[in-house]
Amino acid sequence: RTLLRQAEKAKSAGKRAAAAQLYREIVDEAPEVAEAWLGLGEVTHDEAERQHAFEQALALEPGNAVAQAAVAGEPLPQVVVTADEEMERETAVAAAKPLAQLYVEASSPAQVEEDHLLYCYRHPERETSLRCYNCNRPICINCANKTPVGYICPECRHNLEEKFFTASTVDYVLAIVVSFILSLLAGFVVVRFGGGFLWVLIVLFVAGAVGGFVAKITNRVIGGRRGRYIPHLVAAMVILGVVIPALPLLVGILLGGVGALFGLLVPGIYAFVASSSAFYWMR
Repeated sequence: RTLLRQAEKAKSAGKRAAAAQLYREIVDEAPEVAEAWLGLGEVTHDEAERQHAFEQALALEPGNAVAQAAVAGEPLPQVVVTADEEMERETAVAAAKPLAQLYVEASSPAQVEEDHLLYCYRHPERETSLRCYNCNRPICINCANKTPVGYICPECRHNLEEKFFTASTVDYVLAIVVSFILSLLAGFVVVRFGGGFLWVLIVLFVAGAVGGFVAKITNRVIGGRRGRYIPHLVAAMVILGVVIPALPLLVGILLGGVGALFGLLVPGIYAFVASSSAFYWMR
């Protein structure tokens, strides 16, 4: 009965995939439960499975108006469940021995409370009441990613995002080469002419545009295809493009040249602003 209530709650919340999975578990263990067949027919997207579910429900309850309408291809009527019908359904669930052993048989309050506990599949030590709407596995609040249709786990989110990333290995290589060459040219200019308060102001206003320019050219070269790690690589190339020209300054600092610290001010500001801009435009 507990699993049946969870399925009804999932259906009421609009989580059709999760509800369908729960109903399938019920009918696998207890094919005598007409209410589970009805619920499965109402939430499944598979037309053959829907028809089969309503036929099974009608065979178990020949007088059920919902099953009759569904099998006949008519719009499903709104059915008011009476107390007698509810009693009959509870009796049917209780008569399903394999399922009853798991969810229905009476037990002590401590045992019932333990059966209700869920644990995050990624953090087994964390109790939770959330489930991923896609795979129906329990997840804790730290693993849950909110979407318009419910919470989704990190693995399902990663799999769903994969279809948006179409970049090939060649695209990754092109992105690295193109962004590095452009960033290296910009880095030489910044290190060679960067100095004084005026250049700090110029870099603050121009670095973002330079990073965006590098990102747009790179994106055009790879044909606009997206890669999960391409934004990170382009941002890293922008930083590397200014670090290489600034190596003499870094060596000077290591040798005790404190004055070289001021020479790194402009390259440091440029690296931060330009890489952030490049990352944003490549996302």
